[in-house]
Amino acid sequence: MILNRYLIKEILQAFIATLLILLLIIVGNTVARLLGDVSSGQLPSDALAVLVFIGSVKGAIQLAPIALLIGMMLAFGRMYRDNEVSALHASGVGPGQFFKAIFLLLFPLTVLLSVLVLHTLPLLESSRQNITNEIKQRPEASGIPVGEFMHSRSGNRSFTIFVETLDEKNVVMKKFFMQTENDNETQVMMAEQALLFIDKGSGERVLQINNGSRYDQKKSDDSFTVFTFSEHGIRVPSLATNTSQKLSAEPTLSLFKSTDIEEQAELHWRFGIILSAPIMALLAFPLSYTTPRQGRFGKLAIGILLYAIYANLLITGKSMLEDEKIPGMLGLWWVHIPFVLVALVMVWRRYGGLR
Repeated sequence: MILNRYLIKEILQAFIATLLILLLIIVGNTVARLLGDVSSGQLPSDALAVLVFIGSVKGAIQLAPIALLIGMMLAFGRMYRDNEVSALHASGVGPGQFFKAIFLLLFPLTVLLSVLVLHTLPLLESSRQNITNEIKQRPEASGIPVGEFMHSRSGNRSFTIFVETLDEKNVVMKKFFMQTENDNETQVMMAEQALLFIDKGSGERVLQINNGSRYDQKKSDDSFTVFTFSEHGIRVPSLATNTSQKLSAEPTLSLFKSTDIEEQAELHWRFGIILSAPIMALLAFPLSYTTPRQGRFGKLAIGILLYAIYANLLITGKSMLEDEKIPGMLGLWWVHIPFVLVALVMVWRRYGGLR
């Protein structure tokens, strides 16, 4: 029991430290990208903290398997370097005791990862999509500033837009003015208010202008047409941000009930993230074997390379499932099983029968 606590403590400390370092790199890149969106006006500053939090939690979930592999290799590599493993073997402690400690840690970690992947991750992705859709309904998401004239051009048509103020929720534009001009005519529109929203049917953004007047002038004969309206709609081109409902936001229970091939591929992908943790743990112990002269980081590059191959095969397998190039019943098991067999062969060659 004391030995189990010691081994679990060593592995857990190395795992947490590795996860935090990897997460710091990922979060740093995410923050830099989002700050760029804020400075360019594509993202309001009040959404920055929420999106960083969501990105951090998603990153921690996805990085857990590689962090476990590296953490275990660092922990056991130190013990090999300091001859602690040799001393334990001389005292009658076999590899079976090490694997017992590994799985005492791995079982609750895998259960926690299962809950996060199957329940929390879809909720986070759904929240992120809701925030993105909400942002796209704000005037600043369309490049419409407040209190200043905005000029733009699309093809042979030029636009001039002015918004005097916004309401308290920064959604409804008050005292709206827009002028459009091309080679044939000039249109001027003035209205009390305008609202940007996403049409649920088409998914396109629509600028709804209420209680206004429109003045059309034809350049060929300088004739004018004037009319008033209570409601007028204009399609607004979408930004590069993808607002389609992604499968990653679908609840896991609905994926179980679905027969759609893409949804089945997403389900296999989620289980792949969960299974990658015990598979990496199974690989880590035999890979961590080093002699004192090899140093602590002797085989770390091999472990990272194996994980890179494993992760790329999972990504490729998911794409092949979505394209129906492999049967749905096969799923991603053709990726998991060979790596389990490789890990078992490495354990057998290094330690023989576990005692």
